[in-house]
Amino acid sequence: MILFLLELPIVVMALLIIGTTVALAWLIVEIVHRTHLAKLKPSFRNMLPPLGGAMMAGYVIFSALVANTIWHEKEFAEQAVHQEARSLSFAAKMVDAQRYPEFGLAIASYAKTVTQQEWQSMSDGIENTGAQQILDNLHQTVLTGLPGLPEEIRRSLTATLKDVEIARQNRLMAATDIIPGEVWVTVVMTALVVLTFSAFAHQHDLVAARIMASLFGVMIGSMMFSIIAVDRPFIGKVAISNAAMIKLWENR
Repeated sequence: MILFLLELPIVVMALLIIGTTVALAWLIVEIVHRTHLAKLKPSFRNMLPPLGGAMMAGYVIFSALVANTIWHEKEFAEQAVHQEARSLSFAAKMVDAQRYPEFGLAIASYAKTVTQQEWQSMSDGIENTGAQQILDNLHQTVLTGLPGLPEEIRRSLTATLKDVEIARQNRLMAATDIIPGEVWVTVVMTALVVLTFSAFAHQHDLVAARIMASLFGVMIGSMMFSIIAVDRPFIGKVAISNAAMIKLWENR
């Protein structure tokens, strides 16, 4: 379901999520208004305003914390991509392209494999073995190849390729670091509790109940949209760009 939403245009996705939440809020209002559940209203009348406000504040805080965590993870993933690209670019510049053309071509091949193959599969937890093999070969080339290369440059290249490896692993981990199902259950269940409570609080006035349901639905839907939009940092309309990696092989 989330993958389907992420493929939609950003405006359509937002409207669909918010609209669905508002429709659900209206449905809860109608159920409460039309059934015997409405008879519970008098016993809760005095405690509804303070308790309802506390519940809504708690939901907003909880959702904000989840959204903040997800956005921080997106920033971490973006930093990993740029670190990987910068380290590869630096490694290519340290080696004389005229004397060792195969080294620059190997870096370009790695970047091309990552952007054209691994970028699509890593969100499913699938690491491209071809990209890893190219990186391993680069390590081996620095250690045993490139005859005549000064030792200080060789040591710098070794350290830089280690940085590439670390950034690569960070990128792969970030690609699969999505919200656990248990957290989603909590988000949805607390939203249903808040909407149900709002329906009880305004059951005596159907128009007011629908207005409040709409307002709460828009707010809850917006919070869910801000979470879903970046739940998978490399998929969707606000996904992390691979432009930095593409530049490494397009200019070759």
